[in-house]
Amino acid sequence: MSNPRAICDRYEAAVRAYSRDCASDLSSWHRPDVAEFSELRRLLTPYAESGDMLCQYALATILWLGLCCVSEEQFMEGHSVACEEATRWWIAAAKQGHLPALDNLVGSGVGSEAQQAREAFRKLECERRDLVGSSHGMPIYGDEFIQELSRRFYGRVTTDAV
Repeated sequence: MSNPRAICDRYEAAVRAYSRDCASDLSSWHRPDVAEFSELRRLLTPYAESGDMLCQYALATILWLGLCCVSEEQFMEGHSVACEEATRWWIAAAKQGHLPALDNLVGSGVGSEAQQAREAFRKLECERRDLVGSSHGMPIYGDEFIQELSRRFYGRVTTDAV
């Protein structure tokens, strides 16, 4: 498969299938289709390395969720290293204006750049309350908020939905 969009479509289908399995029983860890996600990781990596932000984001998600792990124990043992690698890919995609990557960097990234992104998030939250919605007393950070964070933090904005 040599088309990055086709690989991303295959990734989306695999993630949807895994999500359906997880939603069926929220009380336990679910073994992903390790063969499929391992193959997707192999296929995504060269495109991620060449700068494709969608492939970078997909690769980060596979790593962060441990979708190549055969057991919960393997997932837990490797999670800190996987988070570091996922963060690297989120940063690469976010620097290109991929808003979901920036959102994940703020929420789950590790290291100094992730911490700086969280600080920028908090500063924006204080300065631009008009960009923060609310539901049942809980804040909602929509597309406009993440777009402004991207503009401030990386100097880029795209129209990617979060």
